Amino acid sequence: MTEPAARRRLPRRSPEETRALMLEAATRLVCAGTSDTSEAAVSAALAHVRVKRVTEEATRIMRERLGDDTAPAITTGSIYQIWPAQADFQADLLFHLTSRQAELVPGLPESIRRFKEAVDRGTTWQEALNDVLTDNHENHRVDPNYRVLLGFYASAANPRVREALGHYGESFTEVACEAYQALLDAYGLRMRAPYTVEHLATTIAALLDGFHMRWIAGHPNLEDPEGEDRWSLATRAAVTVFDQFTEPA
Repeated sequence: MTEPAARRRLPRRSPEETRALMLEAATRLVCAGTSDTSEAAVSAALAHVRVKRVTEEATRIMRERLGDDTAPAITTGSIYQIWPAQADFQADLLFHLTSRQAELVPGLPESIRRFKEAVDRGTTWQEALNDVLTDNHENHRVDPNYRVLLGFYASAANPRVREALGHYGESFTEVACEAYQALLDAYGLRMRAPYTVEHLATTIAALLDGFHMRWIAGHPNLEDPEGEDRWSLATRAAVTVFDQFTEPA
């Protein structure tokens, strides 16, 4: 007679076999989440942001700005009049974060001013570009908003997450194109066919994203191979790309 399934003895596994099995199972679950298109994916990276905590922080900010510690608190009820569900709030927050991150650092007017002043000083375009990209690289390495944004890519299968990330990419590229065009104009350069300034902006952004992440993760060998101050391997690579994509006008 066959022993009932509930009473069958499971095969004995060593602690190492159990460890390997658990890690394999967890890996499958984690990887499965990357193809999740449900609304749950929208809030996955922001699950720790609860409306109650947000209203408490909003109340603190509001009272600080008013200089009045007794001002009426912002209630969760007033928040739900704007966002009926927490997922709606988190989706809106996602777009807000990506919009903020799409801003150029240093800003577009500041970048253009630096390029013009660099020409007046007789500074090479390589040095001028390095100056701006160094500030960009140093900002992204420590910007908490950028680190939060990186977490969204794991949930990019969701249409709303993908839309927000696409909005971020397009907005940033549009501003970066203006900055690079200003550098081209200031130094009498043009794009080398078949490249466009959009190709240039997209390529350098992708390049720097990789360097930002490697720096955040503590990878070695990111310093400037030539040992110069205010230079890094990231900006050396970006300047090389710029040089290969452009030519004298």
